[in-house]
Amino acid sequence: MNPHSQSHESHISCPLLNRMVLDHLINSIASGDHAIANQLGIPSAMIGPLTDLRPAEINRLAELRGCVRITLDVPALSRLLDRLMQDRSKEQLVQELIRRGAPQPMLYSLFQLTSREATALRYVLGLPGSPGRTREPTEEEEHRVWKTMQKLAMTADRMTPQDWVDLQDETGVPLRVLWAMVNEWREPTEVAV
Repeated sequence: MNPHSQSHESHISCPLLNRMVLDHLINSIASGDHAIANQLGIPSAMIGPLTDLRPAEINRLAELRGCVRITLDVPALSRLLDRLMQDRSKEQLVQELIRRGAPQPMLYSLFQLTSREATALRYVLGLPGSPGRTREPTEEEEHRVWKTMQKLAMTADRMTPQDWVDLQDETGVPLRVLWAMVNEWREPTEVAV
């Protein structure tokens, strides 16, 4: 069979999973929650017989093929996994920037991270609170940062979180100083009148 002509859904039948599904269904019905039975399309005439099943009968149902079929929507799973990996990468980048001393305005601008959230993350990461006032960059640092940004084809108006990490790695200038310096180089935002 051509693998490209197969459905994107995978069906499995496993007695242990089947038993878990049946137990959940029967326990929900027994506790008065018929929502799952309704979602599965189980007619009310089957409710009584299901709750009257003995454990051995439930096992027998679980072992029979066709009674319970678990369906996995592979494309949906793939999309969800991609999203989770993106979220994980974002979380790791936020933590990296915080470890590197990113100022609160940077964290808010890049990730909409509030002061309270940033403080909580600093605490979780075992870092001290806000380091205080940002020092002015030296003239040598300004030149080094400018040249590095040109070399890496970075523009002050379009800095990504990874750009900030790369810029700090290349220049050795603290993020707090970089943030203040690069923000001064940004094009002023036009205000509509």
